[in-house]
Amino acid sequence: MIAFFDSNVHIDLLLGRLALDSILQEIGNLPVRLSPVVASELLRGVSGQAGRSVERLIARLLPLEPSSWRQCWYDTGRLLPRIFPSHEEIGLARLQNDLLLALTSRHTGALFVTTDAHFEAIRRLIPFRMRMLGSE
Repeated sequence: MIAFFDSNVHIDLLLGRLALDSILQEIGNLPVRLSPVVASELLRGVSGQAGRSVERLIARLLPLEPSSWRQCWYDTGRLLPRIFPSHEEIGLARLQNDLLLALTSRHTGALFVTTDAHFEAIRRLIPFRMRMLGSE
């Protein structure tokens, strides 16, 4: 099995708030890949030295992509209003990406690692492998 991290985990790693060794120990020393969705989220929020750090991260990690991105996008559009009928609290674009991450996990079997509790709401409708850091 492999793992991939949510944007919030990568941000905490880049800022030194989390240690990679600790995360790997918590998830069982799985190989880590990078979702293009997470890469996009990281790139749009940085510039300067932080941007160079993100570019190095992207170059270092292999991408993780479901065999059918098309199906993931269609499923996201169908499921978003069912999972989050009042999406204004979190924001539609963020929720769309989060559904894509959940479906990436589901379609690839990879463990998704996050600190965002709202993924539990997604998991009620979409079963996928997830680990909330610090939850166990």
